[in-house]
Amino acid sequence: MTDLTYAAVKASVRKGGLFTNQQLIDLASSRDLKDLLNRLKEKYPCLVNVPPSLVALEGALIKSYADEIDEFARAAQDISPILMMARREVQEWEAVDLLKVQLGIIPQETTEGQKRVSKEEALGRLSAGGFIREANEATRVYEKYKVPALIDSVFARARILRMMDEKLEMDDDVLEGLKEYLRLKVDFFNLDTLLRGIRNNIDHKALEELLIYRGGSLSSQLLKEALKQPDLDKVLSLLESAGLPKVDSPRALERVYEGRVSKMMSKTYYSGYVDTGAILGYLELRFREIKDIIRIANAVSRNIDPKRIAQDFIF
Repeated sequence: MTDLTYAAVKASVRKGGLFTNQQLIDLASSRDLKDLLNRLKEKYPCLVNVPPSLVALEGALIKSYADEIDEFARAAQDISPILMMARREVQEWEAVDLLKVQLGIIPQETTEGQKRVSKEEALGRLSAGGFIREANEATRVYEKYKVPALIDSVFARARILRMMDEKLEMDDDVLEGLKEYLRLKVDFFNLDTLLRGIRNNIDHKALEELLIYRGGSLSSQLLKEALKQPDLDKVLSLLESAGLPKVDSPRALERVYEGRVSKMMSKTYYSGYVDTGAILGYLELRFREIKDIIRIANAVSRNIDPKRIAQDFIF
């Protein structure tokens, strides 16, 4: 068994340990952050000594995810450059906030005892983290359209394009697994950008700049036709007529996407030929689970009704 195949089998096994939808709903009924932490500790030992603080919980979860990526990168060195790019998604969270500080979108004084960050320090940390290209493009887009959420999309788009452009010497079967994963990644980014953007009345010209017109399964013609639609219902109807599953929200789209990643991983596990897809697919699902937990933690800390958490933050 090659190192890559061994890592793929490990990823497929770990997928079985992810939270189910019902388990996430149960987490949403936590009384407070302390109760939530107690419920999480069995599956996330990294939280054993973490105090009931949003900042501490998020930091521990993100670190555990980054450590897991590093573990797979050591085990499957042939694809470590791609895994390190996937790791940038973690680093993007801080980079996006730093740019928003630098642009004056969010205050320099942060919450829960975090250090004050000056605009100059934010720019320096962006440079040190290798995010200057993304920062420059995001600044251009923000100054043009004045929509802070577009900054997040610019960073995500740049990461996906870098993964697509990475040149790797791999067997054809292994590369096919990577291509399948990236097709899903591009499709989800494009659909998420469309649905969230149109729902929030973002200028369609801005969305057109952000969409990725190569590497996915959706044609550029379909994407541009979607941008011509007057409202979200018309977009959803167009996408459904093109053969996409019927969804009524971006969150529902996330669940469709997660299902497709799981299906890709099952094919990998039983056929054994798209090892790269299994590893990247598992890490994708793990990170989405962590983001769900962070959403739930934020809602629990604000005493939001558990039914609303399940509806708005999970499904």
